[in-house]
Amino acid sequence: MITPITDKNLIRIQNTDFFSHYMLQNKTGTGHLLLYNILPGLQVFYSNFHLKEFTFNFENQGKSLIVLHCHNGSAEWLNSESLLKSMEENGLLLLDQMPACKTYSFPVQCYHGIAVVFSMDRCKSELVNMFKAVGVDFAALVQKIQPLTLPLKLPSSEHVSHIFSELYRLPKNIRLPYFKIKVLELMLFLSRLDAEANYETAALIPSAYKAKMELLREILRENIEDHLTLEELSKQIDMSPTQMKKYFKLAYGDSIYSYLKTYRMKTASQLLQDGKFNIAEVASRVGYTNSSKFAQAFKEYTGRSPKEFRNKS
Repeated sequence: MITPITDKNLIRIQNTDFFSHYMLQNKTGTGHLLLYNILPGLQVFYSNFHLKEFTFNFENQGKSLIVLHCHNGSAEWLNSESLLKSMEENGLLLLDQMPACKTYSFPVQCYHGIAVVFSMDRCKSELVNMFKAVGVDFAALVQKIQPLTLPLKLPSSEHVSHIFSELYRLPKNIRLPYFKIKVLELMLFLSRLDAEANYETAALIPSAYKAKMELLREILRENIEDHLTLEELSKQIDMSPTQMKKYFKLAYGDSIYSYLKTYRMKTASQLLQDGKFNIAEVASRVGYTNSSKFAQAFKEYTGRSPKEFRNKS
């Protein structure tokens, strides 16, 4: 189990057997950390931070597998070898322990993410029974995961986004059963990773191009109503279309247009939840002039039509 150690900057404001709510506050901003105890030895943390930096102290108990997912924003910290580690949007990071005391910085003063923590010695028997109920051999899954060299960083991808996207908008009354379903899906995903593969593809990007990829991402996000061609985008960042496509895929694990479509659907989901615009207006704000095509794309992404999504939000 991993437990945040409270102090003057980390205050626990709610606590039950299932749920704890912590408030972060320092001179750089504020944040919230929500902790769910799903099963003995299985925890899910929600992070929603709006600050520049924060020092966490964690009490660790036993061997763990920690899966970190970044939904929005970014985070950076130094590892034990003083090497800079980072989390980017829709990226995934696997750790075997949470540092006991570590200062994290948030370059854009925002970080919204999820951490799934398996305390393996404590949760094994519970997970064996849970997985057995759906015909999955948990021990066999663990044997496939164990050869992975941790820490392991995976770039963003549609598969990663699919696993985690729904967890960010779950109603509180169905979180416990849904967490269990997603844990199963996550373990199956991890068991298919290649232990010999090099997933830190962002390290293959020449430093001169990293800033251009960040600029390209911002151009895409700030112009989701427009339909910019690859040629127009390449001129804006002064790169050839071929290089631009290659290094964007390395940086974010997705093609330019696939990334843009996913971002449009995320934005549409937020606008539908806010309820300030009708469906046609939401479609227009994310680059769709045809409401039917928007509805089709939205249903492919969420599994629900825009109307169904709004009614259930």
